[in-house]
Amino acid sequence: MNRLQAMRQSAVAYWNERNARERTMLAAAAGVLVLALIYLLLLDPALSGREELAQRLPALRQQAAEVQALTREAAAAGSRTAATAPAVTRETLQTSLSRRGLQAQEISVSGELVRLRFEGASFAAQTEWLAEMHRTARLAVVEAKVEAGGEPDSVNAAYTLRQERGQAQ
Repeated sequence: MNRLQAMRQSAVAYWNERNARERTMLAAAAGVLVLALIYLLLLDPALSGREELAQRLPALRQQAAEVQALTREAAAAGSRTAATAPAVTRETLQTSLSRRGLQAQEISVSGELVRLRFEGASFAAQTEWLAEMHRTARLAVVEAKVEAGGEPDSVNAAYTLRQERGQAQ
């Protein structure tokens, strides 16, 4: 506190030693210095940032339009694929299972529900088959019971699947 008072007293003494014309010149110089600092620290960054944003705005609007177009296209494609999912039959299931080297002990198709039971089948092949059926026939797993078999990658499993028709995912 004493140091601050000493600085204040020396400034007042300096100021009082100056004549009126020098005081006016010093006050004007201080005012110009304050205005320059305000411009450099506050106004210039805001104005240059505004110009930069104005230059980037058209590109950002273009990107937003592209994203909206892609969104509409994806929604339209999703509704088209949802409407064209064929009804699942026992024969189509057996064909797709045989392509993966799987054989179900029991296959039951009733309406939108499909029930399958495997014994000693490859778990990796089953998961690949389920992913394929989800993509192509829109079959989603409703219930799964999986038990480890005696050998590696061998499981006994029972699945209940439901075909999602007319719904976009």
